[in-house]
Amino acid sequence: MNLSPIPPDVRQELLALTAGVEGWLTVEEGELLYRMARACTGRGAIVEIGSFKGKSTIWLAKGSLAGAGAKVVAIDPHTGSAEHRQGDQPVWTYNEFLANLRRAGVEQAVMPIVATSAEAAARFDQLVELLFIDGDHRYEMVRQDFDLWFPKLLEGGYLLMHDTIRWEGPRRVARESIYRSWSFRNVGFVHSITFGQKVAQNTAADRRRNRYLLLLHIVYDHLSTVRVPPALKRVAKAIFTRLQ
Repeated sequence: MNLSPIPPDVRQELLALTAGVEGWLTVEEGELLYRMARACTGRGAIVEIGSFKGKSTIWLAKGSLAGAGAKVVAIDPHTGSAEHRQGDQPVWTYNEFLANLRRAGVEQAVMPIVATSAEAAARFDQLVELLFIDGDHRYEMVRQDFDLWFPKLLEGGYLLMHDTIRWEGPRRVARESIYRSWSFRNVGFVHSITFGQKVAQNTAADRRRNRYLLLLHIVYDHLSTVRVPPALKRVAKAIFTRLQ
């Protein structure tokens, strides 16, 4: 997958479009989503599990529009996750999600599905070239998302999982099913996103590299809990990027 840099003017436009959209996505993570969506060939859809108010959806849609134009299928029940709710009351996010897409000019590139991941998976019959899992972070739900959607991912397609740093559910599934798997090569991480390319079976060299990346991921996860000045944190992130 050709992940060439984002042109500076495009990057500035994306930063402006997403700055006011609520969500937990770093700029570097957004850039990764854009670059991976831009590199998609159109053999399958781009599927996002968990859209919230559209921050990551905009990065994916803009990337797709700059590439082959694969549809971004954005799946979310739009009732908010546990950390967004007050008590057990759902938080309706769909209207704000659509408004954010319209402001970014990507509404036509996105197919929203207002449903849970399991409900959507039961009736989704398209091939998937890029899969971004960022739904319910409880382990059993992340495991369900992976098990339901991984079979739909094309061989050669990429799977990305958000919040695999400091969140037990996504972290555990990523380590079990990506870093330690025989079904992924070209594994890596950008901040809290772990990614990998699906293959029928990876090689011994791939598995050795994946274990090395797992060790880096464990160290990065531990260091993420240490309070350091922002400048030092930026240096540390750059070092981990080079080590990959």
